[in-house]
Amino acid sequence: MQIKSITLYNSVGNKRTIDFKLGKVNIITGDSSRGKSALLEIVDYCLGRTEFRIPDGVIRDKVAWYAVLFQINKNQVFIAKPKPSENSASQNQVYYDFGTNIVIPELAQLEPNSNDDAIKNSLSELIGISANQTIVEEGGSRQQFETNIRHAVYYLFQKQGTIANQDILFHRQQENYIPQTIKDTIPYFLGAIQEDRLKLQKELHQARQKLGEAQSSLKEVETITKKRVVIGSNLLIEAQQVGLIHSNFIAKDATDIFDALQSTLQWGVTEVILPGNDQFPELQAEVEEIRQNFKQIHEKIIATETFLKKETGFSKEANQQLLRLESINLFKTENSYPNECPFCNSSLPEPIPSLSAMKESLISLQNNVKNVEVSQPRLLEHIQQLKEQRETLRLEIQEKEIAIKAAIDEQEAAQQIRDTNAHIARTVGRISLYLETLEFTDENSQIRSDIEQLKQLIASYEQQLNIGEIKAILVSILNRIGQQMTEWAKQLKLEHSDSPYRFELNKLTVIADRPERPIPMARMGGGENWLGCHLITLLALHKHFVERKRPVPHFLFLDQPTQIYFPSNEGYLNLQATPSDEISGANTDMAAVERMFNFIFDVCEELSPNFQIIIMEHANLGNNERFQNALVEEPWTDGRALVPENWISRSQT
Repeated sequence: MQIKSITLYNSVGNKRTIDFKLGKVNIITGDSSRGKSALLEIVDYCLGRTEFRIPDGVIRDKVAWYAVLFQINKNQVFIAKPKPSENSASQNQVYYDFGTNIVIPELAQLEPNSNDDAIKNSLSELIGISANQTIVEEGGSRQQFETNIRHAVYYLFQKQGTIANQDILFHRQQENYIPQTIKDTIPYFLGAIQEDRLKLQKELHQARQKLGEAQSSLKEVETITKKRVVIGSNLLIEAQQVGLIHSNFIAKDATDIFDALQSTLQWGVTEVILPGNDQFPELQAEVEEIRQNFKQIHEKIIATETFLKKETGFSKEANQQLLRLESINLFKTENSYPNECPFCNSSLPEPIPSLSAMKESLISLQNNVKNVEVSQPRLLEHIQQLKEQRETLRLEIQEKEIAIKAAIDEQEAAQQIRDTNAHIARTVGRISLYLETLEFTDENSQIRSDIEQLKQLIASYEQQLNIGEIKAILVSILNRIGQQMTEWAKQLKLEHSDSPYRFELNKLTVIADRPERPIPMARMGGGENWLGCHLITLLALHKHFVERKRPVPHFLFLDQPTQIYFPSNEGYLNLQATPSDEISGANTDMAAVERMFNFIFDVCEELSPNFQIIIMEHANLGNNERFQNALVEEPWTDGRALVPENWISRSQT
């Protein structure tokens, strides 16, 4: 990510655009109060800073919108922000455009379509800042937060009051909470923290959950395993009771138990052939019909025997009557007096029948007796036949009842077999589950293998996420950066350059490790050394960012780096930014100035095309060809400035 151009809009739609070269040193030189330092604030403002820090004066008064065109690989991002409303110190509305070859829009097209938060997220994603969280050591009170592009600005800007400051090294370092923010976020930008750390943390959490579940499951089955011999013995007894194992079998040890139980898994269900469902009802219907017939015949026998008994009684009575009536043979003639006794001729109260009538009765009685005596043998024969039929039916009833009992017994036997099968099946099921549990808890079982793999995976994650490992990587990176700083300190001929230089992260300063004692930047003498410390630190960091392809914008703003080489600030501010011999004649160390600029050019060329340096200067090195070739525009003198003169004239306001 580098800067393609900066554009200003006034209220009537006029544009002022400054174009920059990508991958090179860009120098803007000019008189004091021409707006050079405001360029840094404009870029910072368009990078999602809500606070409006543009200096008071014409740059605030005459500019309506501030815009920057960023080049990100082959893509471009155009960001424009209006100045805040009157009496407001902040503004977060943004016009945002993204493309491959953006044409800078006109003022009428600038309608806010985004805000600072969205810009920070979008730019962070575009330059490759992955999802992350800052590292807080265990027991720390600070809140974790996500590093974004706004945390990279500390390495992008060196304001005039910072670039040679002996007490601060980075942009905004003097503000509250910023030093700790730098310490929290720079490990990510340097690459000491993995890009996929959040993913690793999530996977570690999931692996720990799986391990806990697996260990819990293993603990449960291990509890069963401790009792497996007892449980196995009980199952063996149950298997013997249901006939799966011979009752005479005696297990000598646990292996015998397990082998015997294993053999029961070969058991197959005994086939049950149930009788037809219609046989039993059919037999019941048949026996009921036979019983009805039996009952009817039995009733006929009783009725016939009763009739026979009555006839026999009648015959006896009739014979007695015949014996009495046979006495009528005593009368030879008919009695002429019906009321006179034929034996004693005495008078009777009732008249007696005539002799002829009595004889008729006798004859009739004799006939009846004869009829009865004739029918009795036939009745006896009929009764005998009925009894024989009844006996036959009784035998049939017995046969049917036997058949019914057999059917019932057959059903009961089938049900018993089915119940036995179910009982055996339950026993075999428990044995199978038991044997599977034994296999599940075997030393080489899958769960133990999974637990071991999870432990190894967790150990790997913990090692990658170990803060100690991050610190070790960070120390290694800072050591390599320190080696580069030491080499460049010698090139710039800084004080103590015969000793190793290093960036001290804990104190956010530069230290020269003298044999006697470490010398921090604040105790080094002279502004040239302070400037040198800033340059070698910022450029060494950016070299690391570029070479390691870290997600940090690849540009650096340097505001007035030569100011320390002039005898007074007033003299420096009054210095005309024109290529002349006045600079060489001034009371400055021109050799040091030349050395500094050549160093900046060398570093930028080494990292080209992946690094851009933008320098705002009062001085103009007329005799330095590289300096002159790096000028973005004609020096801002004689009316030339960031804000055009015609914007300031009354006719344009």
